[in-house]
Amino acid sequence: MVRLATRMVLAIFYSFKVKGTENILGKGAYIIVANHISWFDGFVLVALFKKKITFLTADYLFARPIIRREFLSRLGCIPVGRGQTRKAIKKSLKLLKDGGIIGVFPEGGVRLIKEMRGIKRGAFLLSRMASVPIIPVGIQVTNHVFSLSRKIPRLGKLIVNIGKPIYSKKNDRETAKIVVSKISELMTCSSPI
Repeated sequence: MVRLATRMVLAIFYSFKVKGTENILGKGAYIIVANHISWFDGFVLVALFKKKITFLTADYLFARPIIRREFLSRLGCIPVGRGQTRKAIKKSLKLLKDGGIIGVFPEGGVRLIKEMRGIKRGAFLLSRMASVPIIPVGIQVTNHVFSLSRKIPRLGKLIVNIGKPIYSKKNDRETAKIVVSKISELMTCSSPI
């Protein structure tokens, strides 16, 4: 329902440009890693990818009753935060082992700057432990179209670039550097690299 509703909103109100859909793997588990410039980014990813995405989500969001009950729990999001790391890793690895898809915004929250900062390495750890690839995604313009400070969304053109799968290195820090560099390129280019 979320996917259908988001696709309808995008089709009716926005010029939605997506490049690199050929890089989406048809089979097997993988981790989607994207920049996070708007609260709407997760919905955009759900609309783009045909398979269900389970997002790693900040645990404090589960403390908000309506958000927790109506969205996060029903979407199967995995809470991440202090005291929940082992549980989140265990649940994520099981999901990946069963062929599931995980979505991660490694900045840990919405960032309105062009450079990706404060990168958390959980996605890269999971990629290495589960031996699954990472699909980098660069999202553009959603911060101008959808903002918590605006009561009515602004009409505009949304751009999403999907990069080729990246396989983890032995060093999570090295993998993070490669993935973040690629996402940064995808955030600014008009076509996938």
